[in-house]
Amino acid sequence: MKMTNLILGLFTHGIILGLLHSTYGQKILVPPYLQPGNSPKLRKEQKVVIWQTDSVPGDFKVEWALGSSVESAPKVKSVKISSVKLHVNNETTNLYRATIRRLKFDETYTYRISMGQTVIAENTFTSRTKKPQTKFAVFGDPGAGSMEQAAVAYQIYLQNPHFALVTGDMAYSYGRAMEYRVRFFPFYLSPVANPEKGASLMGSVPFYMLPGNHDIYGADFEKYPDGLAFFYYSDLPRNAPIPQHVVMPEGDQDLIDAFLKNTSPRYPRVSNYSFEYGNVYIACLDANYYANPLDPALIEWLTKDIKKSKADWKIVAFHHPPFSSSHQHYEYQVMRLLSPVIEELGVDLVFNGHIHNYQRTVPLKFEPEKDESGTRFIISDEGSVNGDYNLDQHFDGTTNTRADGIIYIISGAGGAALYEPEISENPELWKNGPPENWVPYTVKLVSDRHSFTMVETDENALLLRQIDMEGNVFDEIKITK
Repeated sequence: MKMTNLILGLFTHGIILGLLHSTYGQKILVPPYLQPGNSPKLRKEQKVVIWQTDSVPGDFKVEWALGSSVESAPKVKSVKISSVKLHVNNETTNLYRATIRRLKFDETYTYRISMGQTVIAENTFTSRTKKPQTKFAVFGDPGAGSMEQAAVAYQIYLQNPHFALVTGDMAYSYGRAMEYRVRFFPFYLSPVANPEKGASLMGSVPFYMLPGNHDIYGADFEKYPDGLAFFYYSDLPRNAPIPQHVVMPEGDQDLIDAFLKNTSPRYPRVSNYSFEYGNVYIACLDANYYANPLDPALIEWLTKDIKKSKADWKIVAFHHPPFSSSHQHYEYQVMRLLSPVIEELGVDLVFNGHIHNYQRTVPLKFEPEKDESGTRFIISDEGSVNGDYNLDQHFDGTTNTRADGIIYIISGAGGAALYEPEISENPELWKNGPPENWVPYTVKLVSDRHSFTMVETDENALLLRQIDMEGNVFDEIKITK
């Protein structure tokens, strides 16, 4: 057993927790985990370690070193720790952050957190690569606290990804801190790696997360004083401009003021961002009901940002899918307005969540319908967007691997209850409207099992596999350039 697993295992069984509580009067609520920090481009590298305790402050120490062990490293460095005291939901907690800066690319590092003589956690991670290869997991809608969520987490762990891209709805049903602590973190910080518990992924693997609708439902602090916890628990790139419309906290002004103070500078900056990893560029966007897909500042940034990137593969991710063949949530298609923009920018893949199943389209291009003046897009009251389709029916991902258009992937089967298992792999049940709104763009729809996406790139080749919670690959395509 690795020392990390042993230490965290003691956590779970209450030994270290009991020791800390009896010696220091303190309890760990969220064990230390890794976040990417504000490093969007492959020019500088850093990682942020975050953990949370109860109301008793701790005199923690964070050390890090090159290699797979702090103890045996010839040179060990310490990191300054910052903390905020959260007074929400009738409890007081301490949220800690430590930023490990000036890391080299393509290296293995270890960080250790201790208090006095007690080691809280020790984890090894690999910094981002500059090589033309990546390997990452994509999944959405996990935060239900389900057995299936644990099984998916375990299978992701077995794949050994460099990072994970989480397409929203991390914590049902309102994105509250108490929900993250019960329905999200335990499955990705489990000290025991198995299908029943999950695995200790987040201690070593950075999660790039983006807000889904359930992550912002707790914006009314009168009802949910610990809402919008996405901004407490994430530490992501802050390279995008703040759009005109963002999620706005409501309710008691004292709670709002405390939230703004304790989430600065992340709120609302980390709702939209981009990053590079190896030969992949990924833009993560907020697609919630208040968002304007064509916000001028955001489009200007996205256009310049993608054009500047030298990555072989360009990917965009947001929660609400523009193209779906499920009946649930079908009408909300506002993000279709973004399609012509990202087509022009050469985007290869779009990842979404929101729909609790797996779907893959053929490579497609879409031109939204405009009014008679030709200046305004037509959007129905429900959010439907009609238009003209151009489908690449020649691409099959095996013999014909060059795609003419964008492939849209819904990977929303990460743990929450599945949508419409009866339509799984049955194209006769996928039709959703007239030809100007729906055409047979879906080539694969599997809704009877929980799953996640694995993406591997090697220069101008990309392999995409969809893997279920038992480890079976049920969809696989290769894309080349």
